[in-house]
Amino acid sequence: MTISAARDAPTGGAGTLRAIAGHLGLSVSTVSRALSGHPAISARTREAVIAAATQVGYRFPAQGRGRVGGTRMVGVVVGALHNTFMTLLLQHLHDALQGAGYQVVLLIDPMTDPERLLAFRPLIESYLDGLIFATATLDSPIVGEVRRRGIPTVLVVRSVEDVGVDTVEVDNFRAGEEAVRHLLALGHRRLGFIMGPENTSTSRNRVAGALRALQQAGLDPGTAQLVWGEYTAEMGYSKAMALMAVPQPVTAVVAGNDTIALGVLEAARACGRAVPQELSVIGFDDMPLAGSPIVGLTSIRQPVEAMARTAARRLLDRMRPGQAISPASHDVLPIELIRRGTTGPARA
Repeated sequence: MTISAARDAPTGGAGTLRAIAGHLGLSVSTVSRALSGHPAISARTREAVIAAATQVGYRFPAQGRGRVGGTRMVGVVVGALHNTFMTLLLQHLHDALQGAGYQVVLLIDPMTDPERLLAFRPLIESYLDGLIFATATLDSPIVGEVRRRGIPTVLVVRSVEDVGVDTVEVDNFRAGEEAVRHLLALGHRRLGFIMGPENTSTSRNRVAGALRALQQAGLDPGTAQLVWGEYTAEMGYSKAMALMAVPQPVTAVVAGNDTIALGVLEAARACGRAVPQELSVIGFDDMPLAGSPIVGLTSIRQPVEAMARTAARRLLDRMRPGQAISPASHDVLPIELIRRGTTGPARA
């Protein structure tokens, strides 16, 4: 059911509050207190009010951003914390923003469903001066919605097309190319790709670069074994086990990140496949564990500290008065192949 009575009411005005109250059978004062986060209102009532308010495009009072100087609080959105790369990124973001006088509020949620914005909307619109997204998907409607509401926003690590938001990422296309060229130079021709989620710019662009490298080498990109999944060691393990269970298994695996690569290495050990003599493995991110003597993982290094500091600087610039309508920036940082002991020549 829609709240038609509120369609012509001013956004956030008294008419809108009356329409929401009438729709839910509540008093206007109850609706007002629910939208302001009053502790006397139950969570169930508050969620119903927020859902109805979202339907009519109600804009929560900018209690924080309306004050001179704002709240000096910035939100950072991540999908999960099982990836060491993400925890390092958060640390550098915290240091850069705190150095500029801002406190960081961590929001752990994939933010892939518009309805998920309901739970965070009062916080985002009322108390945060800006947002940094480190978890955006290619089809995410949340980034565009936040931008439409005039909240300073920066994307880091991943990009979203056609939203006009400042973005900081690495050259993922070239990263995919470099990984494959390294393996081709070692004589590998049967390659497997165990990547992250298909709906992320990092996975999409790395695969595009990898397939381009195969094509330029005169190989059929369609012969590569490509699978998608989550950025977890468990996923890397299960997918690698499947790739090694066929009559002519792959001789090298490109993993979507170092965490996936660790799962691939464990699968190789379980199958009795020597690394790198029988299976070469390369990851992305070059996390501290990758460089340890025990792991020695060949990896594509991302400049995580530079990414974090660039994203923080872009957000600080965007939050300055008069900068909300300036053109969006796109910073693409370089990558570096770090060769270690998990890649070697293919067997004849």
